[in-house]
Amino acid sequence: MTDKDIKEIAEWLDSGMICYYHRPTKTIEYHPDPDDPYFEPDPWQETIDKVEEDWDNYDQFEKMTSNQGFEVMKDFADSLKDSEFQEKIYNRLYRPRPFQNFKNLIDNSDYRQNWFDFKAKAYIDFTKRQIGLKK
Repeated sequence: MTDKDIKEIAEWLDSGMICYYHRPTKTIEYHPDPDDPYFEPDPWQETIDKVEEDWDNYDQFEKMTSNQGFEVMKDFADSLKDSEFQEKIYNRLYRPRPFQNFKNLIDNSDYRQNWFDFKAKAYIDFTKRQIGLKK
């Protein structure tokens, strides 16, 4: 699997998809999580069938759990040198609706791009760890 493949899988996982890497053809398939209450299978049925029919040749990659996503946000806060903004993040993370509070704070800050870069790297590392589990 190339770095480009890993990056693509990480990006799909970040967008909430479940990904599959087909080892013989080195191609990537993806679809939304069927357990999501808003999942509509019709547009994805062809992909789902394709993966199920050749399951033994695919490696599956799961998206982060909400706990793992929370840890990434906390790790981002821990990485900041700006203690004032860091404290604002901590305050948002430990209130109800931490994901929405974090997003609102970051989207209206000078750290928005830093967050996107940090999260992209976290997803790449997360994807690489899943590859390690499949070997």
